Amino acid sequence: MKNVMLVLTLLVGMVLAHTWSDPQAIVATDSVDMVGGSGTYCQVMDSRGTLHLVFFSDFEEPGNREIYYMNNEGGTWSEPLRLSWGEGMSHVPSMAIDGKGNITVVWYDYRLNYPYGDVFWCRYDASAGTWSNDEPLVVKPRWHSLAPLVVAEPGGKVHLVWCDGPGESRTRFELHYCYWENGQWSDEVPLTDIGVGDRWAQLMVLDETGTLHLLWADDRTARNDWHVYYKTLSPNGVWSEELNLGPGMPHDVVICTDLLFLSQTCVQDVELGMYDPPEGIPTQVEYSVKSIYDPNDVWLLEGQSVSPAGDFFIRQAALGVSYSGVRLVWSQGVEGHYCLYQATVGLYGMSTPEFIGSYLGNTRTVSLSSGLKGDLNLIYAYSIDGGVDWDIYYRHNPVPPKGNSDGYSPPRIILSSITPNPADNGAVVSFDVPATGNVEVAVYDTAGRRVGTVFSGTLTAGRHELAVDTTGLRSGAYFVRATSDGVSASAPLVVTR
Repeated sequence: MKNVMLVLTLLVGMVLAHTWSDPQAIVATDSVDMVGGSGTYCQVMDSRGTLHLVFFSDFEEPGNREIYYMNNEGGTWSEPLRLSWGEGMSHVPSMAIDGKGNITVVWYDYRLNYPYGDVFWCRYDASAGTWSNDEPLVVKPRWHSLAPLVVAEPGGKVHLVWCDGPGESRTRFELHYCYWENGQWSDEVPLTDIGVGDRWAQLMVLDETGTLHLLWADDRTARNDWHVYYKTLSPNGVWSEELNLGPGMPHDVVICTDLLFLSQTCVQDVELGMYDPPEGIPTQVEYSVKSIYDPNDVWLLEGQSVSPAGDFFIRQAALGVSYSGVRLVWSQGVEGHYCLYQATVGLYGMSTPEFIGSYLGNTRTVSLSSGLKGDLNLIYAYSIDGGVDWDIYYRHNPVPPKGNSDGYSPPRIILSSITPNPADNGAVVSFDVPATGNVEVAVYDTAGRRVGTVFSGTLTAGRHELAVDTTGLRSGAYFVRATSDGVSASAPLVVTR
């Protein structure tokens, strides 16, 4: 197993002081309808530091929604470039960029089969510097093919998942998958075949090993009783069995080192997920954390509430990996007055939620992307007239300079490796302590129970190695946690017999 470098820089109850730039209207017109793309998947930063954005709008022709592209290179936003030419209704684009700068954009479109949607796509060839024409990719007569989502591997392979179902029923949506490689799309593969309820709001993320993690909302047990389901695609193309991870409506997912973070919304005081709930049903933002290496796929932290309880409604909750850890930004409020909040979240705690913007109107499509230096980019759509005219705004959260009190940079304990891993009779854990002080190193099972203490006492600043005795542990997944002055780091440990 590869070395683990997991840094949790979280202190419970600490107030963040991250400085965001003022809102910048990057697309502001008297459009009839203008919203962003599919959450975080509508903006991507490439390896050169250029930020890319796709969205749909009818600002050129009222009533005719089309797909547009922009980028921010060197702090300046380009003019919108039209990608779709359907003279119809193009919706909710998703975008992925590979390591060579090639861009794949997908969306669903009504131009061929109205009122039935089809999946369309186009592609930017970085070597030629040109965009392809928009073309249909998934077309099924009298069938809805909706909500396509793409992610790209650095080497160029693109993964696509979408949901579709028969036109006469909007309660039987299933998930399908195909991929782009060597200049062509593969045949589609059905991922679910439940026959009742919907599969919806899918999320995807790739880890460093090339494993694809797929999560989605599913109400197969009861209408609108949404649960989060999960499966993975191995680098050699094998799908795992699906797992029910519990109630909730997934919003966003990121991987920070070896931990997968999921943001979701639930009805307050009820174990019930709900998609875009109506006014009158207060909701809360929650997050959950799991190890990407846990063979049992158990949440290490499940359903941790972030937003306060009250007569509030959550529109969207986006995640991003920043200099302070994993950041969660969400839109919360009541009809006509929504605010943006943020918190840093982790396995062992979260910061106090911080207000970062008030709007006399509605917000939606809140999305985050991570910059190359640990900075964050925030893009959201905003309307002041009840959702008729939407404008798109951009804000940037830079990394604070050293010594700047506006930023948070606590001392960190770094757990760098556990070897061997998997282990049989024992292992060695290596970690760095930032300053001389009390240190505790312990082993926990996936339910969070302490099953062994490796060390408890005083250590000097610097690198340390300790032996972990695994002889009394059964085969399975565990975590080694090192704690110093309230700051913790952990890494997975697999025991085999």
